[in-house]
Amino acid sequence: MEQRIVVSGRELIRIGKLTSTVGIKGSVKITPLFFNSKEVQDLIVNYAKKIYIYSEGSFPKKITVISSRLAKNTLVVVLKEITTIDDSKKSLGKALFIEQEAYEEYLKQTDSIVRYIGYLVEDIVLGRLGVVTDVQRHGQKLLIVDDGTSDGKMIPFVPQFIDNIDDKNKCVKTNLPEGIFG
Repeated sequence: MEQRIVVSGRELIRIGKLTSTVGIKGSVKITPLFFNSKEVQDLIVNYAKKIYIYSEGSFPKKITVISSRLAKNTLVVVLKEITTIDDSKKSLGKALFIEQEAYEEYLKQTDSIVRYIGYLVEDIVLGRLGVVTDVQRHGQKLLIVDDGTSDGKMIPFVPQFIDNIDDKNKCVKTNLPEGIFG
């Protein structure tokens, strides 16, 4: 499934997926994409009128979030459109999207590493390394850079290695240690 879709001139960005039922009243668990559970919760609370669910071959449907809670580092939501366990079972596998403008506004207001997806990474010594296509945040924060090879590069996102971040030109300048890539 695409990360971005355009419907009726409105660009939507995928932020998660409905993955399991919780209880018998239709609550669903959301597994985030790129963001962590707390960030997705912030998105759906702060931009409630700009959230959609979507599955291949259908039209995105605007949803109303009644409540959300973090439970053991997962996000559980109650949606107005899903009121029974049967409804929630039918919704499993559907993607959660947000309008592009809301997504960009959130990224401008946050310090989330996700905001650097799409940025060029350029090292002071090594030169152009590639474009950030993904991030990892398990333990150490890493930028995953498409450098034209099948594996790409993983770049530690730590203050010691970051020389400058230019948001206007969407560029992360690094000063990586010698021999970091083998």
